[in-house]
Amino acid sequence: ISVVIESGFFTSGPYIGKVEETLRLFYGAHTCIATSSGTDALKIALKSVGVEPGDEVIVPLNSFAATENAVMAVGAVPVFANIDSSFNMLPDEVDRLRTSKTKAVLPVCLYGSCMYIDAIHRIARKADIPVIVDAAQCFGIRSLISHCDLLALSFNPFKNIGSLGKSGAVLTLSPELARLARQYSYHGFAEGKKNIKAQNWGLNSRMDNLQAATLSVKLHHFENNAKKRCLLAARYHLLLSDLSHNIILPTETHQNTWHLFPILLCKGERDSLFAFAREKGVELDIYYPVLSHCGEHPLATGYSRREQFSDSEKIHSALLHLPLHNHMSLQEQNIVIEVLHDYFK
Repeated sequence: ISVVIESGFFTSGPYIGKVEETLRLFYGAHTCIATSSGTDALKIALKSVGVEPGDEVIVPLNSFAATENAVMAVGAVPVFANIDSSFNMLPDEVDRLRTSKTKAVLPVCLYGSCMYIDAIHRIARKADIPVIVDAAQCFGIRSLISHCDLLALSFNPFKNIGSLGKSGAVLTLSPELARLARQYSYHGFAEGKKNIKAQNWGLNSRMDNLQAATLSVKLHHFENNAKKRCLLAARYHLLLSDLSHNIILPTETHQNTWHLFPILLCKGERDSLFAFAREKGVELDIYYPVLSHCGEHPLATGYSRREQFSDSEKIHSALLHLPLHNHMSLQEQNIVIEVLHDYFK
């Protein structure tokens, strides 16, 4: 950070290219475009595959708002897809929901799980529909680049690996999509031609040099952070396995970066468990408490055929998240595990 401050290069600067090359090599991509946020990375990806106003994009109904917001920001219509107990979009939903207006499928690796991404890609590819993977919560799964047209990342400080502030990235194996994404990321300008537009539309969304400098350092800690999260997740699986009649643990244990640790209650009310844990000094949470079609905003209240989501709603009604983060000690985790055993005994 001090090097950036002393250089005076706060916006553009050498660390941006360094981060792009590091991420490109890590994923084996043709190109990485560093952006100012994960949300902008999604917008850029959508425009790059040709999504226009009025087009439809299939998205899961349980993601963070940025997923559907990015679709709407480019004038398209989010079409919500069902999930199962993995909390990921079901592959069969692509064929069920696609129409002549469908221009992209946007699955999300929610909570860090990549379940079904390869199947979704196979189905979409047969239908000649581009796939953009929202990998904001699962940085580090290298194989994802082979199961999509564009991969969108987020380096928000709350993610497993984050910069000083908000930033993100778009990666692709396609030289043509890389060219378009680069243009859309910076005002639609042609690369290498100062202030000459090649596209009608573009964002001011380049990652700044300060964020890139921070990220270039923090990326060195990724492996240790990932191992820590995997250890914590494995301990939850091991030490909560005897509560299988009360809770359902995550099923995807391999292609998972454990951004969050979701569980499902088999029976009972979440509120009573929340209150019990709170009394013991343990904070449980539901990170995205309202499904996309259940909100009070116009998109949700006007959404048709809401009965199609009854199974997803049932799953979501039993969801809660246990504490898990890079700095969590084993002693702190033991307290969480003890609280759950005390509640269900």
